[in-house]
Amino acid sequence: SQELEQSPQSLIVQEGKNLTINCTSSKTLYGLHWYKQKYGEGLIFLMMLQQGGEEKSHEKITAKLDEKKQQSFLHITASQPSHAGIYLCGGDAQ
Repeated sequence: SQELEQSPQSLIVQEGKNLTINCTSSKTLYGLHWYKQKYGEGLIFLMMLQQGGEEKSHEKITAKLDEKKQQSFLHITASQPSHAGIYLCGGDAQ
């Protein structure tokens, strides 16, 4: 079975600082999705990565999938209060 692991489990960041969240899969992925959940609300889809080495950006959030398609990171530049919430990765294994 495929397992996805995120690190760090939780993060407290000062406003204006950068942060990175990692997502590692036990199997090769053919699609990796990043979501955000604000407290008490539903999931918000951020972006999907499908190609090895692919990188996408939306506003101050950048996500990248590594060449082996087993690891992704989500990087937030100059964090703002609006970035607060729970970030989740999801994946489709081959």
